[in-house]
Amino acid sequence: MGICFLSYLWYDSRYWFFFLQVLLIPYGYYLHNRRIINRKRQYERGFYELLQSMLPSLQAGYSLENACIAAYRELREVDGEDHAFVVQMALVVQGIGVHIPVEDLFLEMASATDSEDIHQFAVVLEILKNMGGNSVEILRNSMIRIQKKMETTEEIRTILSGKIYEKNLMLLMPFFLMIYLRVSNGSYLDMLYHTLPGRLVMTLALAGIIVCFYWSECIMKISRDVYV
Repeated sequence: MGICFLSYLWYDSRYWFFFLQVLLIPYGYYLHNRRIINRKRQYERGFYELLQSMLPSLQAGYSLENACIAAYRELREVDGEDHAFVVQMALVVQGIGVHIPVEDLFLEMASATDSEDIHQFAVVLEILKNMGGNSVEILRNSMIRIQKKMETTEEIRTILSGKIYEKNLMLLMPFFLMIYLRVSNGSYLDMLYHTLPGRLVMTLALAGIIVCFYWSECIMKISRDVYV
């Protein structure tokens, strides 16, 4: 529907609908990256909730394996079985059931989720298993560090949200202007719609909007990566 509306608004021709289908390729790639980012946020939030659930169990004298199982049951009740992190924790619990070392299970989870926090936690568990140590204190320190990181990330997202709103508004302004001209007096656009130079100008303008969109997305991504 968006491509159909764009072909009508930008070129006043239904035939351009077929040429503009090529825009679905970069748009699909953009949506795929957004899904990956959102899934990674779910993993980060779920891992933090896992540590919060495990800490009281360890303080009560549970083993690390039993604490993981108890935390998994709690997360499953709160977030549901379809939650991305709960699905990963189900694999961990299954591995514990067949006596796979818990640190190896968290290493596999870190590889599957591409989470640096989970990987570091798994390495700490492996060192803890081999050399011994206060697991409760180590878990508490890990939770505090992850909490500070998440708070910093949320602050950055709050700061960038205003800029993202401004960016989206600026990118939509050309479309609002075209709609206004079409509604008020469509004859103003005849030179752009029905001549070869006009269509070339419209194509260059559309290409410029797309480039600005991806350029701004790259700037926002760099800003998040630098400050997190």
